[in-house]
Amino acid sequence: MDKISELTISLHCGSDREVVNKQMDLLANLNEDYKIHWNNRIDRHPGMYSSYSELVNHAIATSKTEWLIFINDRVKPTPSEIKKMISLLEDGYALVMFYNVAFMGFSKELVREIGWWDERFLLGGWEDRDWVFRIRKNNLAIYESLESTHDYSWKSELNKLGGISSGEFWQIKWDTSKNYIVFKNLPEKIYHKWNMYLGERNLDLKKSWKTWDQSILNLYYGEKDLPHSGPSGSEILRNRKIFNKPKFGKKIIYFSYRFLNKFKKIKK
Repeated sequence: MDKISELTISLHCGSDREVVNKQMDLLANLNEDYKIHWNNRIDRHPGMYSSYSELVNHAIATSKTEWLIFINDRVKPTPSEIKKMISLLEDGYALVMFYNVAFMGFSKELVREIGWWDERFLLGGWEDRDWVFRIRKNNLAIYESLESTHDYSWKSELNKLGGISSGEFWQIKWDTSKNYIVFKNLPEKIYHKWNMYLGERNLDLKKSWKTWDQSILNLYYGEKDLPHSGPSGSEILRNRKIFNKPKFGKKIIYFSYRFLNKFKKIKK
C-alpha cells in the first residue's frame, strides 16, 4: 500500500468557532508533511444531526480524500498523535481510535466494505460499539485506545445523548446475551443518499488490512483518570464469535459453541 500523503481532517465542533480554530492551530504544522483538507462541521452543517452516525456519514460523503480523521470538539489533538494514527493505518489497521470514536481514523474503503454508520442509533450512544462489532464480524484489525486527551469540563449544546432510544435499538440489533457467541439480528441499512459519493473500490488497500487477531485492544479504558469512558467495544464483545441471526437453529449454534469452548478448556 502507498504511503498516506493526503487526507481530510473533520472537526466535529459545530457551535464554537474559537474551539475549531484552536484545534486547527494545534495541528497547523502537519501541512509540512501532508496535504491536509479540512471538512469541519461548523462550515458544513453547524446545526443538529439526527444522530452521531449521520454526522460521521455526512463528513465521509463530503470529503474528497480516501483517508479520513475525525476529531470531537473536546479532544486536544497533537501532530504526533495524527502522525502515529497515519502510521498505524499504513500498517494495516482498518480503524484507529485514540479516544474511542471521539478521535479516530479510517479509509472510505472500510465503509465500502462494511457499510455506513448506522443512523438508527438516534442522537448518540452505542453506534461506536456497533462499528467495532461490525469490523470484528468482517475479521479486520483495529487499534482501540484512549491515549489522547479529552476535556470533560464542558459540553457543546449540540452534543445530546440518545440514551434510552439508542440502547433499546442496540438490544434489537445485537443479541449479546450468550457467553460464547453474539447474534446480529438486523442487516445494515443501505443509505442511497450517501452511496453516490463513496467512489470506487480500492482493492489494494483492502488487501493490506490485518486480521482481527492482530488488533491492539482496550488500551487505557476504565482507568481511574478516565471515569466517563465506559467499556470498550472489544470488552463488551470479549472473544465471542458473531453470527447473523439464522431463521432456524439459533440454539443449536449456541450449544455447539458452548460445547467446543468447554472441550478446549478440558484439553488445556
